Amino acid sequence: MKPTTLSAETGEVPHDDSRDDDDPITPAETRQEFLKLSRSGYTKVRHRFVQKPGTATRSSRPGTLAKLTRNRRAIILYLALLTNWPWLNREDDPLPAAVWVRFLSSDQPGALTWTKQSVSDAWRQLEDLGLIARTKGRTPAVRPRREDGQTDYKPPTGDNGDSYFTLPHAFWLEGHFATLELPALIVLLILLKESGKTPEAELAIDRAQTWYGISRTTAEEGLTKLRKAGLVHSRERKVRDARSGEGRRRTSLHTLLTPYSTTERAALRSAAKLRVDERASTKFADDEEADGAKPEEAAL
Repeated sequence: MKPTTLSAETGEVPHDDSRDDDDPITPAETRQEFLKLSRSGYTKVRHRFVQKPGTATRSSRPGTLAKLTRNRRAIILYLALLTNWPWLNREDDPLPAAVWVRFLSSDQPGALTWTKQSVSDAWRQLEDLGLIARTKGRTPAVRPRREDGQTDYKPPTGDNGDSYFTLPHAFWLEGHFATLELPALIVLLILLKESGKTPEAELAIDRAQTWYGISRTTAEEGLTKLRKAGLVHSRERKVRDARSGEGRRRTSLHTLLTPYSTTERAALRSAAKLRVDERASTKFADDEEADGAKPEEAAL
């Protein structure tokens, strides 16, 4: 330890400005601050990221997620971009790679590690799939493209053909982004898509490849890991099926638990709508007051 020296002029200990410096913001604090800026409490992700919608001549088929079944970092980074886009799209300066590293880092046991290079590699893979667009430069600006990589990004509306599911911010705040292994992450996104209206979702293991582009092994392992993490409850039952010789077939039904339950996600959407309505009501009242004021009062 460096010895304390007295000032020759005053005989006092000189003031050390460095003692007034703040400690660097932590990864957890970074996530909390950014998520406050995003406001809604959840991230909107189009269904087509998991599964492309069917048409009159073709049934539903795997979405973009099927192309990322070996790239956990690219999935997480894309979700992070969508999560932060509500406020990032208003910023003049892009976030440096070091900030993305901090947002995605966690000290939890077994957490996925990030470096500037791994962030750069993940951006490149997302760019190759058409999921992002980047400008050139020392700190490139990154913007998302639509979840199927076909067009520029606009927030989903929820209208027919533009359906979306919600990913609660608990995914980031409780560290699941860092600790869920790839199979569990993939199955979580599938179940979020399938359980938007009803708590129980079917994930037929023998149809996982056809419907979602994932192997039977990935589906089984993902469900097992989610159950072990206490995030899903599964049960088996027989359901009616006209194509079955018996007239019914055995299937597995899965219910997402806290913080991803259908009920909790609906509550997040309701709370977000209430905040939007309150802001709109306040603005309307302010506009009405300004319209009724004298010109000089309105100018103030």
